[in-house]
Parts: sequence; C-alpha cells; structure tokens
Amino acid sequence: MLNNTFKYSVLAVALSALLTACGGSNNYNSEAPFQPKTVSGTAVDFYLADATVQFDDCKDSAGLPVFVKTDDDGKFTFQTTASCQSSAITVTGGTDIGTGLPFTGALKLKSTNLQSLSSNSTVISPLTTLQSYLGSSSNADIKPILEKLGLSPETITKLQAADFDLAQYDPVRDDAPARDMAIIFAVQQLANQVEDNLQALNKSDGSYPISREKATEIAFSSIISQTAANTLFPTNDAIISNTALNAILTKAVSDAGTVINDPNANIDPSLSNQISANITSISNTLNGAVTAGGTAKNLQTTIQTDPNIKDAIKNNLKTPVYSGFSLAGKSIAELKNSSSAAPLPINRAGISNALTVDFKLDNTSTALKDTVKLAFNLAVQRGAAQQTLDVSISNIALNYSSSGAITSAVIPAGTKISIASTVSSVSQSSITLTSDVNIAANGGAISLQNLIDTNDFIKTNYKLYADKLAANDTVRVTAFVLPMTYVVDSSLGLTTAASNIGGDSFIGSTLTAYFKLN
Repeated sequence: MLNNTFKYSVLAVALSALLTACGGSNNYNSEAPFQPKTVSGTAVDFYLADATVQFDDCKDSAGLPVFVKTDDDGKFTFQTTASCQSSAITVTGGTDIGTGLPFTGALKLKSTNLQSLSSNSTVISPLTTLQSYLGSSSNADIKPILEKLGLSPETITKLQAADFDLAQYDPVRDDAPARDMAIIFAVQQLANQVEDNLQALNKSDGSYPISREKATEIAFSSIISQTAANTLFPTNDAIISNTALNAILTKAVSDAGTVINDPNANIDPSLSNQISANITSISNTLNGAVTAGGTAKNLQTTIQTDPNIKDAIKNNLKTPVYSGFSLAGKSIAELKNSSSAAPLPINRAGISNALTVDFKLDNTSTALKDTVKLAFNLAVQRGAAQQTLDVSISNIALNYSSSGAITSAVIPAGTKISIASTVSSVSQSSITLTSDVNIAANGGAISLQNLIDTNDFIKTNYKLYADKLAANDTVRVTAFVLPMTYVVDSSLGLTTAASNIGGDSFIGSTLTAYFKLN
C-alpha cells in the first residue's frame, strides 16, 4: 500500500510539473496575440503621387479589396491585420511627379510577408515588377536581366550586396547614377505604352480579350525574355538599342495575338512602329538630361524644372485620360458642392436620370474604345431607417469620337448585372444578359433608363424601389467607375473606393452627390 501511495505521489508531482511548464492546464494552445505592424512604402516610376496601392491577396471584413493611397511624394503607410499579413502588391493610377503625367501602367511587388519585414518598409518599382514576373524563388536570378537592361556595374554590385532585395531599393533615395534612373524610367514607359495599346485591341466580334493584368504580364515578360539576347542600353549613355527594342515589341505583339486567338483580327504594324518611335525619342531626350556624375535625384529635378525636357517627354508619353465626368447632367463641381443640407433638385418621376453618367476622354486624336465597370448606390434616409438600392454592371463597351466624346455605349450579351437592396421585396440576385443592350442616351451619355426599359427583371425590381420614394426625399447617389484601358485624371479629385455588389467587387473612382426629389 505504501508503495502504491508513493507511485501516485510521484505521478501527481510529475503531472503538476508538466502543467506548470505548459503554462497551466487551461493554456495548452495559447498563442501570443496578433500585434499589427505599420509598414511604410514608396511607389517609384519617378515617385507616384495619389496612386492606388492594392494588397492583392487581402480582403477586408466586408469582402472588399484592401488598398491605400500614396501621398504627394509617392509614399504610403499600411497597418497589417490578422487577415492581411502577407500579400502581393499592385500600384496603379496617380501622377508621376517627375513628368506631371498620369501613370497609366502598373507596378508590382511579388508576394511578401509584410509582418516580418525587418526594415518595416518596402519599395514598388519597375525593377520589383520585373522580379515579380520573373517568377523565381531566388532573388539572385534577376541579376542577368538587370545587366542586360544595361544598369551600371556600380548599381549591380550594390544590389548584389543586398541579395537583390529590390523591394529595398529606391534609385532616387539611394543616389543611383542618373543614367540608371533614365534606364529604369524608360523601361517603365516602354511597358506602359505596350500595356495601353494591347488593352485597346479587340477581336472581330468587338470584345476586348486582353485585360490590364494580362497586358502588364505580356509587357514585362517580353522585356525579360528578349533582353536575354540583346542588351537594351548597350553603351555608356542612355540611348536605347533599336534591335533590343524591336525584339521586345515583336514578342509582345506575338503574345497578344496568341491571347486574341482570332484569325480575323490582325494587329496593325503601326502599333509597334509608334511605340518604337515614342520610346526612342524619350531615350534621346533622357540622354540629353543625364549629366556626368549626376544622380537619379538630379535627373528628377532636371525633368521637373526644365520645361523643354519635360515637354519633350510629355509629348511622347501622352495617352488618353478621363478628364471629364458628369452625373445626372451635373458637373463635378456641382456634384461635389451638393450635400444632405444642400441637395440638387431632381424630378421624382425622373429619378432614373440620376443614373445617367457621361465621361470625356482627353489627349485623343483618333476614335477610341474602352470598357468600364460601373456601379451605383442609391440611399434614402428616413429617420433611423435607410432604403438603399445597389446596381453593378460588370462590362460596358464604349466608343469615343476623335474629340473624346461618347458615340456609343453597349452592355454586351453575357454581362453580369447585380442588384441588392434593403427593400425586402427587391430581389437580391444577379442576371446575365442574353443579348446586347444599347444604353447611349441623347448627347452620348450613358443612361441606365434604357437598361431598365429593356429588361423585365431589372424594371420590376427598380420600380419596387422607386415606388418607395416620396416627394421631398433626399437621395444620396454614389457612382463607382473603373475604366479598363485608360485612367481617370487625378486632377479631377475623385476619391477611390471599393464596390462589392453580388460578389462583383472592384476598386474604382467614385463620386457622391445628393438630390432632392420634387
């Protein structure tokens, strides 16, 4: 008996020690609580002001894309969350502070553990974009590509010492040679020109098969593959090699043709010729701005302050941008000045006019096409109750005249349209159009009244909501727009927000206005 008692005592002591070592019996699976981390970043073309920085692998609690904006110096901050600690990053939009031009391309950073960044900072640049599309697990694999771009041995040695962690390399901040900055800038402009032109290509049925993401992939993949055989900037100046440039463009056009996959849709050779002429001219201008012993910062300052150099670059880089926007026939200034206390008058019977929008393209010389995503949120507040209607259209095909005005607007067959509402009788669902719907109103504006009139499902649900509205109601209308090919000029001062209706989510330029029904 004594022996058994002794065994039980030893067992009890052992269990007690084990539980103590584990932190107690109630803490077997305890983990340190998540601690958010603030990460700072910089978007580099030269620096990009007011650009959208999207964390591609993250969603917020509402299922919306996660993004932040850069400041006037191209910098941004982001606080990690338990659900967004690691992500790839895409930068779009904004204005290049060196040239003053809208940024029409995309910058990428491969999937990165933001929570474990030792420097608490990151850089997204043309070089990180190349590294992202290289797709290698080893940073060092980017070395031969950087050498073939023509970057100086000084810069290659510096990057190699940092294990080619390009997300920590800012050529302006780190005093890169001016010639290297000129090369990096020219590479991005080449990619931008390829992206802009490929997105505008259409199949014989009028559809646009090359998305912004695919166009960026084609542009940078072509640069990566073709610089293996040809150095892009082979001499000690900033003059681009015509052989290497034309090889890149030939590859990009070939890859685009594979994606289009339509024997009746031929890519005009003038596309490559125009891009080649533009980039060659930019290269020559940059070469004239690069001074011996100068730094990237010197080059940026020269471009900013020398009107002749800036104008020469701008004239070769100008691409169409959305410089005008109206809602219900009201100007941006009128819409921005409206408020719940000072709403714009609108006829109750014609409330659908609030769903009429118009866009204007600038820097156009020929007829153009674009595709946009469009969404609306209508909200009426009555006391504590709010009645809302959300409509999202995933695809609108627009044609523009050479002066930049809309000439036609069609929602193609196969387009998804989603509806959501707080009005219980309104169906919360999505439909797919079985035929094209023309939604161009008089004067070229986009009128959703045409869509309402031609689709029984939408007409019924819209009427259920509209019938709830009464005279003297104030309706808040928010429009979301995402063009696929051309960008919205940041000088319009539109905010950026995410729309998610029926699972169709996107980040777009937004404008909110208030209307009073009479």
